[in-house]
Amino acid sequence: MRRIAIAAIAAGAALCAAAASATELKLAHFMSPQHPMDRHVMTPLAEEIAAKTNGALTIKVYPAGELGAGPNQQYRRAVTGIADIAFNLPQYTPAQFQRSVMLHVPGLFADPESATATIWDNIDALEGDFEQVELLAFWTNNPAILFTRETPVRSLEDVSGLKVRIPDPVTAAIVEAWGGIPVSLPATEVYNAMSTGVVDAVMIDASAVGSYNLHEVAEYVTTNVPGALSTFTLIMNKGAHEKLSDEQRAALDDLTGRDLSLRAAAAFKAAGDRGIAMLREANVELIALAPEARAAFVEAMAAPVAAELKTQGEAVGIDGEAFLARFAAAN
Repeated sequence: MRRIAIAAIAAGAALCAAAASATELKLAHFMSPQHPMDRHVMTPLAEEIAAKTNGALTIKVYPAGELGAGPNQQYRRAVTGIADIAFNLPQYTPAQFQRSVMLHVPGLFADPESATATIWDNIDALEGDFEQVELLAFWTNNPAILFTRETPVRSLEDVSGLKVRIPDPVTAAIVEAWGGIPVSLPATEVYNAMSTGVVDAVMIDASAVGSYNLHEVAEYVTTNVPGALSTFTLIMNKGAHEKLSDEQRAALDDLTGRDLSLRAAAAFKAAGDRGIAMLREANVELIALAPEARAAFVEAMAAPVAAELKTQGEAVGIDGEAFLARFAAAN
């Protein structure tokens, strides 16, 4: 009997020790739990890390701004430890990601999977952007297309005077060169902005159709306007990363990085294909620019793109065009 009691006490002590050493990480994002990045990236990551570590390391996902509203504050949440991991868009805080935002040049990448692979082949070029956080994943979506409410865009002249939602500084300069009025808004606000007339048009990728119901507010979509991809990251608080045990850190490293990023890119590609199908089902008119019309867009944006690369490059002490050429050559 005494041996049984001692064994029971030992087993209980072992369970208590395991519980005490277990770590739960808070992952914050601002989309709904139905967003493709939650369903296909963040929630699966949480399930996989728990399984891989037998519960010694878990991730609790906080969607829809539960740890604080505002997509632009995601970087701050990771740095300050409000969240251990945050889903962050570099273009929302360009001052902290001065190298990453240079990747938002239209025409640099054709699709999210090849873009993400190229970025990881050259990830060392972006290291300066992540000095205050640990980078867990970095990926892109599809090239942006142009959603409009009342004005079909078939030529450069059709953009003149339109208030256009833009995601980043490079696109702002380009829209101005096209004759439009750039309006900076996070993706979560585009539905209301278009439905209420705050903007006349939205530059965003096709995956946003399913995520934000844009098929309900857009009448026209120009599918091959020169559009940039957006970039996305999972970033982690440095202190939280350092506090992990060697085994926990190794498990997290094994499940993140390039492979997780490519999974996220594939999810965006699939969501974009579904978005185009939804637009067709909703009888939204899909417009493909004629070659000469598209060439006019490309020509108009050449000067502002060059100026933006020069400015951004000088801000971090590099040649912006040479920086971009490295990614273009590898793509």
